[in-house]
Amino acid sequence: MLGVYNYTVILTYLGMLFSFAGIHFVFSEMDRSFILALLCLMISAVMDMFDGKVASTKKDRTPSEKLFGIQIDSMADIISYGVFPSLIVYKLATLSEFKSAHPSGKYVVICICAAYLLCALIRLSYFNVEEMERQTQTDECRHEYRGLPVTSIALILPFVFIVSYFSGSSEPPVVPCAFLLAVMGLAFITPFKLIKPLFIGKIIMIIIGLMELVLLLCGKAYIRESKTDHNNPSAPQQSLIWDSKVQPETVDEAALEQIPVTEAEVEN
Repeated sequence: MLGVYNYTVILTYLGMLFSFAGIHFVFSEMDRSFILALLCLMISAVMDMFDGKVASTKKDRTPSEKLFGIQIDSMADIISYGVFPSLIVYKLATLSEFKSAHPSGKYVVICICAAYLLCALIRLSYFNVEEMERQTQTDECRHEYRGLPVTSIALILPFVFIVSYFSGSSEPPVVPCAFLLAVMGLAFITPFKLIKPLFIGKIIMIIIGLMELVLLLCGKAYIRESKTDHNNPSAPQQSLIWDSKVQPETVDEAALEQIPVTEAEVEN
């Protein structure tokens, strides 16, 4: 078969599959679907954090395997940290409440999502070229980044959701998320130097991610609420609200009025 299937790329493959599962949750009708999507995003980032370290343990990799590793890592990253976060914010922007409150805002957010995805694509393509040139000159590991790594979105985007809830907001954080994508997209292609975190730094980021996960799961979650567009009653709209409890079933008062009442019950 074409491709590489040894342990050096298994984390990259699994990370992409988790991201695909997260994309499914973004468009799912399940309660807490956005929470599950963010969970998949963070799991994918953990796998991406260690895939290079795992690959470097194989000392007899051929040049073709090394080049394949560079390419497949960036292709997986464009799905996990380019397409996936863009779709999360895109879905938030297409909810009925945001569209009704900001009729033209939806298109602005969609343009920001597209620009973010383009910046991620440019960065990863540039990184591929730079990394291939670097590996022809040295076998040492990279010690610094140029620009912000795309994987950082997996730590910052869930944080925005957490702040939105604990600040008392009852609406999904469409505007903060769109602003975040705009800033991070520019940071992806800005050539500033950033020290690559060592093992301890990675452990600290994992701990921060676990804290975010606890806050997401223990706090209230976005659940879907169906609303009807009065201009088009046949087309139900969707919105998201914060709620951690199961809503009690509503009582049909009209049905209660039709229940016959006996004379004994009237006397009581």
